[in-house]
Amino acid sequence: MDQTYYRDLFDEAPCGYVVMDVDGTIVKANNAFSRLANLQKGVEPGLRFRTLLTSAGAIFYDTQVLPTLLLNGVRSEIALDLRVQTDRIPVLVNFALKHRDAEPPLIRAIFFAAKERRKFEKDLLRARRDAEQLAEVISHSTDAIITLRVDGTVRNWNQGAAEMFGYQSAEAVGHSISDLISFEARPGSLEIAMGALKRGKEFSGESAGKRKDGTQVEISMKLTPHMEAPGVLVAFSAVLRDISTQKLAERALLQSEKLASVGRLASSIAHEINNPLEAVTNLLYILALQVTEPDMKDLVESAQEELARVSQIATHTLRFHRQSSSRSNLDLAKLFESVIALYRARLRNSAITATIGRCDAKELYCHEGELRQIILNIVGNAVDAMKHGGILSLRCREATLWSTGQCGVQITIGDNGTGIETAILSRIFEPFFSTKGIGGTGLGLWVTQDLVQKNGGSMRVRSAKTPTAHGTVFSLFFPHAPGQPTGRSGN
Repeated sequence: MDQTYYRDLFDEAPCGYVVMDVDGTIVKANNAFSRLANLQKGVEPGLRFRTLLTSAGAIFYDTQVLPTLLLNGVRSEIALDLRVQTDRIPVLVNFALKHRDAEPPLIRAIFFAAKERRKFEKDLLRARRDAEQLAEVISHSTDAIITLRVDGTVRNWNQGAAEMFGYQSAEAVGHSISDLISFEARPGSLEIAMGALKRGKEFSGESAGKRKDGTQVEISMKLTPHMEAPGVLVAFSAVLRDISTQKLAERALLQSEKLASVGRLASSIAHEINNPLEAVTNLLYILALQVTEPDMKDLVESAQEELARVSQIATHTLRFHRQSSSRSNLDLAKLFESVIALYRARLRNSAITATIGRCDAKELYCHEGELRQIILNIVGNAVDAMKHGGILSLRCREATLWSTGQCGVQITIGDNGTGIETAILSRIFEPFFSTKGIGGTGLGLWVTQDLVQKNGGSMRVRSAKTPTAHGTVFSLFFPHAPGQPTGRSGN
């Protein structure tokens, strides 16, 4: 290449470039330096470098920069201020001493505008801080965030993944994705996922995660490819979320919808059965008037009693299904009787004796349907706890809640069933917590507690589980509405 190329490279360089004698006389300077030092006519012959500096800068150059430069041959990243009329322009300068054969040495200096350099450093620092904050968010995310190699092995993961799977970060490295996520439910889905990633597409789905202790967790996953030109998969990331609670809620909602459908069906059947029941009742009445033989008369009376029982069950079924949006006075003794009537068959089959104790509180102003559901849920659990027989007791009385001074009604439901263990007792009001296996939704007592609180009441439970003392007692307190009778006994 000819010298013209290098001359152009020197003149049009983006940074200021100066060549000067040891005494500071500028020999050459490029266009960028002229613009930086505001030398509108360019570098005039005999211009000294010191004259372009502030007075403090000139002293610093003479005493600190030049001696070291002459001794070592280089001096890098020196901060100086150029004097441009009344302004100061901060610059960063790199000096180098160039020796020439039989000629005085030359000093070469490269100038960078410190303002731009500092802006670049600030931007770099800001980008680094943002990256660190993002890394901190990822590290402490409750979702499992994993980076994997092309072969599906773990490269690194966050604390959320450690909590989800039970492996610490160092343990997890090298594990295959198939060790963490079960693809057995959908054969071939791992191949489908990897195929989509290699084409640069994301893959989403739901599966079961496999923890270190062998247990499983239901997860949703999103796999994202990391591509490099020309469209080559170099790694991929996985964001996994624990959806076990969501799935439990969906199953519970489905179960609740099924129960609601059954309730509507039962209500419809109970309603439709009333008309033929009334006809059969009338026919039996007529038949009883016509029969004179004692044996036949006894049979007709037995048929009438059983038919009356069927009618009572149908009536109670309708009453439980109907929900009132307003409060009314409810006879608690009759409520207890209706609950026992609905459970009569189960009570008889399980050899359970149901007793209704003293009911000093005759009425309670409340939402009738909601209080029925509360009593029904608690009695249902009591029946489940006495599969081999026992005693179920229901009673109510006027009471005063001494902690607040409120007067109201206390309802007590007790059984001498198996009892509840202390560890389980602390969790019985948690949603989706059940000890009944597949037959339980884990929503009964949670809904019960919500209904009690909705009606302004409170609930306590005591339970024992020893060979000599076992059983459970629920105590519910509902305050009287303004204007209702007040209680006199303590709670």
